[in-house]
Amino acid sequence: MFPGSPSQEQIIGNALTASGLLATVPAGHTLTANIGLSAAVAVLGTSTPVVTVQGTNAAPAAGTVVARITVSGLLAAAAAASSDFEIIVKAPPGNAVTLQFTAGAAGASSATINGWIFT
Repeated sequence: MFPGSPSQEQIIGNALTASGLLATVPAGHTLTANIGLSAAVAVLGTSTPVVTVQGTNAAPAAGTVVARITVSGLLAAAAAASSDFEIIVKAPPGNAVTLQFTAGAAGASSATINGWIFT
């Protein structure tokens, strides 16, 4: 754990069911968080929701996948899965970086994030 307590402004949370911006890490800050992904496919098909890092000089590098699951449904059987991921992302002093959620192509998927931003 960390000494002290984060301020209200440092605590983040978000949930998405469609592709979009999951979180922003301000310039010169670090985010530590838990991401939850879930996906369900009712018929034949595959759903692979992902969360990626985006931004110049981000750590890990832009395009890095920090969370991903794959769910494949069969013609006669539905499928579902969920998983949690612990992540850490750092933005350089010159610019913010973002976490982008891309929903799975088939079925339904979602992403949640809960964490805190610190310097």
